[in-house]
Amino acid sequence: MNNYLFSVYELVEHTVKAYKDKEVLYDLKNRLTYGEFFQEANRLAAGLKKLGINKGDRVAVCLPNWNETAVIFVAAAKIGAILVPFNPKYKHHEVEYILKNSEPKVLFVTEQFDENIGFKQAFQVVKTLISVRFEHPDLLSYQEVASSASEDAPAEKLDVNNDLFCLLYTSGTTGIPKGVMISHRAIVQSANIIAKTIRCTEKDVFIVPAPLFHIFGMAVNLFCAISCGARIILQEKYHPKETLKLIEQEKVTIKQGVPAMFIKELEQEDFEDYDLSSLRAGIVGASPIPPNKVKEIRERMGINLCQSYGITETGSVTATDYDEQDERVILETVGKPIEGVKLKIVDENRQELPPGEVGEIAIHSFGTMKGYYKMKEQTEQVLDKEGWFYTGDLGVLDEKGNLRFVGRKKEMIIRGGFNIYPQEVEAVLTKHPQVVEAAVIGLPDEVMGESVCAVIKLKKGAACTEEELKEFVKAQMASYKVPNKIIFTEDFPVTASGKIQKVRLKDQVMEKFNFNA
Repeated sequence: MNNYLFSVYELVEHTVKAYKDKEVLYDLKNRLTYGEFFQEANRLAAGLKKLGINKGDRVAVCLPNWNETAVIFVAAAKIGAILVPFNPKYKHHEVEYILKNSEPKVLFVTEQFDENIGFKQAFQVVKTLISVRFEHPDLLSYQEVASSASEDAPAEKLDVNNDLFCLLYTSGTTGIPKGVMISHRAIVQSANIIAKTIRCTEKDVFIVPAPLFHIFGMAVNLFCAISCGARIILQEKYHPKETLKLIEQEKVTIKQGVPAMFIKELEQEDFEDYDLSSLRAGIVGASPIPPNKVKEIRERMGINLCQSYGITETGSVTATDYDEQDERVILETVGKPIEGVKLKIVDENRQELPPGEVGEIAIHSFGTMKGYYKMKEQTEQVLDKEGWFYTGDLGVLDEKGNLRFVGRKKEMIIRGGFNIYPQEVEAVLTKHPQVVEAAVIGLPDEVMGESVCAVIKLKKGAACTEEELKEFVKAQMASYKVPNKIIFTEDFPVTASGKIQKVRLKDQVMEKFNFNA
């Protein structure tokens, strides 16, 4: 059987047959072999079935990167239930919306959930709450559920193209969160292709600080590693020093993450003291990264770092080739579409544009969502009848079919009639020797429509003036792209997956400097 056409449960089952006694998970507390992991997932699946959870029922998971989280994912997949994983740091308003929209039958929680949201409030929407790593008189415990059934639950027969593995709620930076309906095939084929792209085998060791409730942590890390029988180190909380220590201690070979993670690790004063010689390859994705940073990571970490583009609604879309020799392609593009994916660049009327022209990225893929849950109108705005998904991202294709990511359509700044792409200005700013990170936003301007504002994080102990940075940009770009204002910051507001939240950043800047939109 084609591995791409496995359900998530079948993918795990297939790997277990070959690597039963090999370690699969270490969450810095417990270690599990593939056999133990699979056995626990089967026990939990039987317990959930006994609770009355059937195919199509929603199972909400509000947990960090623990072994139990991965077990729940596989258990739910076995019985055809639909996972609804979300950030354990979410507060009452966000959680209430997700629970009311998805209507889960059960919800797995940590003790912290009571402080953030409250068990009492959750019970108003969800019938059963299951405690993980703590006991509570009103809640069933994970162990109770896992040991409650006397016999295995049969694996549900699934249509991998249409049956849902999960509902992933987008972080809602542009309004209310949308539940993205993701099929089993979207997860499994993405996982297999990424493993193939970076040549993963059972000898590899993945470190996973990316949250499992995010498509990147789930498909590109967890199930990618499982697809080839690799070992996985789960990090509950990301800390650059701990990551570097674990790479050395656990002889990590595969490191995938968002740009901010790699950048923070390079910033550590004792970076050179860690033995990172085990690192072999990895993918950087989920948000843009300047070319000079890709070069620095590859050189200082000694890693064959591939760039990738993907979004929750489509899964993995592109990746740079493992054997790519052209430095421009490696550093400045996110590669070509992966197997099973077609891509085109379109204009405002959704007409295809030739190579070299900037337009909206449109995707046709095995991984395209089945729609936004209970949001027919919003789905039809982005997904056409032929199955093309219109991303709202801007890009440009070169003659060889490599994609260069330009930025979010909504983030493009129009200054005096000129289009300015923030990522282009950010790439120049981060070339400055004192700059670690830069975020460029548009601010309202009565005369020009919008003005360019750059928010800058400097290297530890570095000093630099606004004027100096403006001159630096001016020497490399057209004058209309030079930031009118430069603000220095210690930290950026970020999403759980490490992306800079430009909407929140813009709000903070406007509030601080009394701008009126």
